[in-house]
Amino acid sequence: MKRPFFSLQEAAQRLREPLTALRHELHEHPELSGREFETVRRLRAFFDRPPFEVLPLPVDNALAVRIPGKGPGKRVAIRADMDALPVSEWAENPVRSQTAGVMHACGHDMHMSFVCGAGLLLSQAQFPGEALLLFQPAEEIGEGAQALLDAGLFERYPVDHILGGHVKPELAAGKISVRTGPVMAALDGFCIEVEGKGGHGACPHTCRDPIVAASAIVLALQTVASRTSDPDKACVLSVCRIQGGEADNVIPDRVVLDGTIRTVDGDQRTACLDRLHAVVENTAAAMGCKAHIRLQRGMPLVMNDPKTARICRARAEALLGAEQVTALPVDTIAEDFALYAQRVPGCYMGIGTGTPKAEFHPLHSDRFFPADDLLPLGATVFAEAALALLNGDEEETA
Repeated sequence: MKRPFFSLQEAAQRLREPLTALRHELHEHPELSGREFETVRRLRAFFDRPPFEVLPLPVDNALAVRIPGKGPGKRVAIRADMDALPVSEWAENPVRSQTAGVMHACGHDMHMSFVCGAGLLLSQAQFPGEALLLFQPAEEIGEGAQALLDAGLFERYPVDHILGGHVKPELAAGKISVRTGPVMAALDGFCIEVEGKGGHGACPHTCRDPIVAASAIVLALQTVASRTSDPDKACVLSVCRIQGGEADNVIPDRVVLDGTIRTVDGDQRTACLDRLHAVVENTAAAMGCKAHIRLQRGMPLVMNDPKTARICRARAEALLGAEQVTALPVDTIAEDFALYAQRVPGCYMGIGTGTPKAEFHPLHSDRFFPADDLLPLGATVFAEAALALLNGDEEETA
């Protein structure tokens, strides 16, 4: 196994202060999906020095930064998401959002800082080709990656590989997760309208009660995962909203159910969606009602390219030691990094930020604030992986 390109200890000494200052600035000034203009301005100022080159993009709330290498070679992109969430931050977090009701509760302030740190390291390294730092808006609403692709991102700036990642509070701090194949689930949404015949609550025998039918559908839908999907493959189906009725003595004409289904395999996705239709329509019919189903096809699976992932894993092991590198189970959260990885070979990694159980706070919690000490590690892992790919470390996949 090759020696790491960077010393983590030296990188930590060099990067801790500037990355901590940047991360705090970003955390204090979060912006919601689609509104990341000030975030872009702050990042642009960070890269306002040689050898960085800010590249033109037709998407105003996105940023691409080029780091030139020595001579011709590959181009490797490292992507960070920038948007925050509509969450009011806990008052006792060590650094707090200055924007009421908006918070970096999903760690995107960490992601941006990791990639900025990787850029600082790469700017001091020798490599052929070039590195591209990509800061993307609107990941939380699943629109940012598609907007950049629609604007011709890879036509303007073709890349050979793309890297991304996410902080993982369920993984011990300092550990890295790298998988081959599926990493994060495909996402589909559904809206079910149950049509019955309303009437007086005292005379249900004269009605076709859509509330009873909807209740039966909710219970029957639980069999979609348990009786369609291989137990070794994660599948989640959740009904997240029920709306129907306006009075306590009136059976309504209709009830609407909204929910989400997450699958980790293409065949599983097709089978579960087919079964959803059958379960809903037949359960409604058994209750004397009709069901109308509308599917919202969402993000595809995040799929790591096997060769790219093996190179990244080898570099992480060289940097941290094999015992610090693992492969978490496929995550049922969806991510629009999937759209990039459909176009070019990609690797999406997990960076552990876990704390003792008593202090554990999950993603999207108002108390989620990973430790600043992890910033140099995330930056170095991304820089190591990018350099391995730029330098053509194909033998590391053996």
